[in-house]
Amino acid sequence: MVEPFILPNKLGARSLHIKVIPTVCNLKNMLIKLIQVNGDYSQLKAWEKRSYKAYRIEEIKNEILNLPEGNWKEIIRKHILNGNPSEFGASCIDIYLVAYVAETYGKGKDIFYNYVKGNGITEKDNSVFAIWQVGKGDGVYLGILHNNGAVKDWNFLKSWVERN
Repeated sequence: MVEPFILPNKLGARSLHIKVIPTVCNLKNMLIKLIQVNGDYSQLKAWEKRSYKAYRIEEIKNEILNLPEGNWKEIIRKHILNGNPSEFGASCIDIYLVAYVAETYGKGKDIFYNYVKGNGITEKDNSVFAIWQVGKGDGVYLGILHNNGAVKDWNFLKSWVERN
């Protein structure tokens, strides 16, 4: 196990305070829909398309379509680690923002809410909750975060930070 370390307030050159508000669509649901439409991006709903683009799924779509669901998490985790954070959209970066706040300021939705509002990321309550819901939800789905936003997989986070 990698010992916890201090997470920086940027991921590579990517600010955690700019363009982090996702459409509320979780990664798992988008992937299931992608399979249902045989990979036809045009059949995804607008919010599913935003998640698709945020994770740059086009680059790994064939792997997702051709491997069982049990492989998806590892494919996406590798994809995130191999990519440049500046090229990923809000849904992906929200995982890191949730982890950063939980490990730097404290765990849970209330502390996250105060951080986002206090740092001017958004003034809208719905947007704060969208960031929390997607970041925490996708992070839990990928095995990176616990339900309270704390880091579950320090190896992944350390790799993500050090690669960029």
